[in-house]
Amino acid sequence: MAEVAKTVARQLPGFKLGQKQVFLPNHVITFLRKEHLPPNEATFQVPLRFTKFDLRDYLWNLYDVEVTKVRSYVKQQPLTQRNSHSRSWYRPKPLKVMTVELARPFQWPELPEDLTPWSNQLWKMREDLMEKRNDEHLQQQRFKIPLKSKQPMSKERQELADLAKKLMSGEEKWSNDVVLDPKWEKILNNEQKAVQPAKEA
Repeated sequence: MAEVAKTVARQLPGFKLGQKQVFLPNHVITFLRKEHLPPNEATFQVPLRFTKFDLRDYLWNLYDVEVTKVRSYVKQQPLTQRNSHSRSWYRPKPLKVMTVELARPFQWPELPEDLTPWSNQLWKMREDLMEKRNDEHLQQQRFKIPLKSKQPMSKERQELADLAKKLMSGEEKWSNDVVLDPKWEKILNNEQKAVQPAKEA
């Protein structure tokens, strides 16, 4: 009986578990990577209504992680403009951050060098596009709208320009690979015959 009691005691944490029952939780807890922290500490961003006991029980019940100490603070957000067309400013909700002391140390894994499985190239293109649009919007607000002729041509416009030069020089002949009705072919032949004497004259 004593051995069973010892086994049960080993499976329980070194603190008293709470009795709060949560059904269908909708809160979000974010594990933050802080390089300056020692291996026996971890930082989490939690909802404002979360308490130290909530996070301690949450880590134990879901991940079997024992916590010996919890520190928390509320971080105020800077003033933010509602939108670019408004003069209204507001302060977003503050963020609640908790740092826990772990009974067993945790080491972050090395960052992967190959980010292809996470579509990193797509995210970079998206960020570049968003940055370009923000710069264009800022220039428009300052009434500095660049001329279309001074903007770099896109790949499609460059291909069209090259094709137009080849058509004008006679290197390529225009064709849309559409078979015309025979009556239109007769009209084209008559027009070509009329153009040839004019060139000879």
